[in-house]
Amino acid sequence: MFNPLNLMLGADPALYNTLAVIKVVLVALMGVCALAIIVLVLCQKGNSGGGSNAITGMQATYYSHNKGKTTEGRLKKWTAGIAIAMAVMTIAYFILHSIVSGNI
Repeated sequence: MFNPLNLMLGADPALYNTLAVIKVVLVALMGVCALAIIVLVLCQKGNSGGGSNAITGMQATYYSHNKGKTTEGRLKKWTAGIAIAMAVMTIAYFILHSIVSGNI
């Protein structure tokens, strides 16, 4: 079967082995990220305000403007950052998987 990546990668077996090792490292990092997301979500408090602020017409307070500087705000930022990193690693994993298996 013709694989255009063989032309780019030179069909070097050592390179394919390196890509396989990178895949294993990515899976391990994704596992660590998954555990971190679980812990961070469990540490966050529930959002009791919900959508009722829009209905009741509550105005923004000083606290609501500076939520990102509180511990809760930092937890939310870390959760979003780790989730984005995990999504990027997942995409990279599947790209490497298709390269190693020759399905491109």
